[in-house]
Amino acid sequence: MERRKLYGLLAACLVLCTTGGYIVGERSGAARGAVDGYESGYTEGTNAGYDAGKKDAYTEGRADYESGYQKGTEEGYQQGYEEGQKAGNAEGYATGEAAGYKQGYETGYEEGAGIGYDNGYKDGSGVGYDNGYKDGSGVGYDNGYKAGAGVGYDNGYKAGQRAAPTPSTSTATPSAPPVSAPTTSTPPDSVPATSAPSVSVASTVSENPAPSPASVRTVYVTKTGKRYHYDNHCNGGTYYEATLAEAEARGLTPCQKCVG
Repeated sequence: MERRKLYGLLAACLVLCTTGGYIVGERSGAARGAVDGYESGYTEGTNAGYDAGKKDAYTEGRADYESGYQKGTEEGYQQGYEEGQKAGNAEGYATGEAAGYKQGYETGYEEGAGIGYDNGYKDGSGVGYDNGYKDGSGVGYDNGYKAGAGVGYDNGYKAGQRAAPTPSTSTATPSAPPVSAPTTSTPPDSVPATSAPSVSVASTVSENPAPSPASVRTVYVTKTGKRYHYDNHCNGGTYYEATLAEAEARGLTPCQKCVG
C-alpha cells in the first residue's frame, strides 16, 4: 500500500516536473527564439533597408547629377560661347584690320604711284618740252645766225673776188677807170683778222651737235622698274613710251632680253 502511494507520488512528481519543465522550456525557448528572431529580422531588415535606401538615394542622386550636369553644361556652354565670341571677334577684327590695311596700302600705293608717275611725267614732259624748245630755239637761232653769217661772208667774199677785174700788165694808162667791185667790198689784203666770223658750218655743228638718232629712239619703261625695253611686250609688263635719253637720265639699264 505504501509502495503504491510512493509510486503514485513519484508519478505525480514526474508528471508535475515534466509539465513544469515543459512550461519552463517553452518559455525559455520562446524568449530565446524571440531574441534570435529579432536579431535575425533586424539584421535582415537593416540590410534590406540599407540596400533599398542606397538604391533610392543613388537613383535620386543620379537624377540630381544629371540635372546639374545638364544645367551646368548649358550655362557653361553659354558662358564659353559668349567669351569665345568676344575673343574671336577681337582677334578676327585685329587680324582683318591688319590684312585690310596692308592690302589697302599696297593697292593705294600702286594706284597712287601710277597716277603720280603719269601726272609727273605729263607735267615734266610739258615743262621739259617748253624749256627745251625755248633753249633750243635760242641756241639754234644763234648757231644758225653764226653759220649763215660765216657761209654768207665766204660766198660773198668769193663772189667779190670773181667780180673784181684782173690787173693789166701793160704800162699804158687806161682812158677810163676800170670797173671795180662795189666800194663796200673790202680788199682781201686789208680785211682785219677779226672782221670775218670765225664760226663755220662745221664748227657750229661740232659745238652744238644735233641729237643722235639713238638718243631720241623710243624705248619702253615701267613706272618703278630698273630696265628699259625695245619690245613693249617683253615679260608681259605694262610699259610707257620714253626716249632713250630720258630712260638713261633716270638711271635705267637695258633689258638683257630684248635690248641685249
